[in-house]
Amino acid sequence: MQYALLALVGFFASAFSTLAGFGAGIILIGVASLFMDVKEIIPLSTGYFLALSASQVLTFRRSADWQTVKLYCLGALPGILVGMVLFYVLDSTTVKRVMAVLVLGYCANGLLGLVPERRPGSATTAALSFLAGIVDAVTASGGVIQAPTWLARGLRKEAFVASFAMTSVLLNPLKLGIYHAMGFLELGNLPLLGLLAVSGILGVQLGRLGLKYISPESFRRLALAFLALVALRMLVW
Repeated sequence: MQYALLALVGFFASAFSTLAGFGAGIILIGVASLFMDVKEIIPLSTGYFLALSASQVLTFRRSADWQTVKLYCLGALPGILVGMVLFYVLDSTTVKRVMAVLVLGYCANGLLGLVPERRPGSATTAALSFLAGIVDAVTASGGVIQAPTWLARGLRKEAFVASFAMTSVLLNPLKLGIYHAMGFLELGNLPLLGLLAVSGILGVQLGRLGLKYISPESFRRLALAFLALVALRMLVW
């Protein structure tokens, strides 16, 4: 029953991510943490996002902004290594609450415009990418930093989705290897990871269709409100 529920959530979360540019991992972790330890689901979420990102790369590869991808990877790589140390030492409740607070902050800024949007230069983008790498290793939600940075650089729709997915394909294999070495990704969970991967790839196709019919601004506000509800659930329960 849990496998079927996670597959269903994985399907709709990947469609959501294709439309919004990110958020699949947040939704998956938010639901799965109801009945799984968050430090067990985060590595699975990383593998799930790698699979659906590979599908998104194949679909939108010609739209990727390679300069932004390069800057992100250069900054995020050392951040991931730092974040893995924190992931190892922090307890599950702390990880879940840190993730919830970060997502709520991102949603509040997106809905209320608390921080003025300014186009970041290369050095600023790399520095923010370092922070995103730390956050992504600890909570699998580095998109709360990555997404607004890339929007400020002018990436929209297909370019945003393609570039976001490309960074996942390049960096998430490293993260999976480290999670496994630390004992948080067990071989016994591979069937579940495979099921999530298949459901995620199918969901990408649904999201691809939605890109043609849904207003980006309308969906953005609905997406932020939904992510905020998921984060509130993780914060209080």
